[in-house]
Amino acid sequence: MTESEEETIVSEVEEIIKALEKDSKTQKLIKELDKILDGISLKDILVTNKKMITDAEQAKKEKEEYLSLLQRFKADFENYKKRAQKQADNNVRYSSEKILSKIFNPIENIERAIEFAKENNKETVPLEGIKIIQGQLSRILEEEGVALINPIQGEKFDPFYHEAVCVDPTGNFEPGVVVQLLENGYKIKEKVMLAAKVMVSAEKEETKEEVEEEKLSE
Repeated sequence: MTESEEETIVSEVEEIIKALEKDSKTQKLIKELDKILDGISLKDILVTNKKMITDAEQAKKEKEEYLSLLQRFKADFENYKKRAQKQADNNVRYSSEKILSKIFNPIENIERAIEFAKENNKETVPLEGIKIIQGQLSRILEEEGVALINPIQGEKFDPFYHEAVCVDPTGNFEPGVVVQLLENGYKIKEKVMLAAKVMVSAEKEETKEEVEEEKLSE
């Protein structure tokens, strides 16, 4: 509360007291109340009461202002979420369009290779053309941050990157390693998009003689 507001309150209270003092009975009652209150005048009580009312009204006004501000903030946040979602959707769509536009040329080259084979009465597409197309597609994947998962023979089998589709039972390899790569896998950074399909070596089975030797050693 400002100083001018306090002065206004005091002035209003003084007018009230003056009006009350015109009545002799009221004046007598005021004096008795002043004695009972021991040094606290009715004027002080009225001023304090008026100040409390004013403060309460001010608090209510501030509450309404904060509520209005909160409602605006909520509306702005909802609009932000909608814009962010729309932007995310657009990013995904444009990213897909960007990648798809890159494979148009290799697809056209496949068509050309097929047409070339037909025109030359060949039943298969020339190997050289296939290699060119493969190179184009590999470069596109590399540009988009896609890396091959192609484990070599003897590499330890990792279920996070590899998918075991068959088992080599020959026992020629150490147990739990990749025997043969059947199909490449792909990943972006450490996110696996497609696990590499592999043949893995079987767990070694102990022979009867090995079991007996272990028992004897125990």
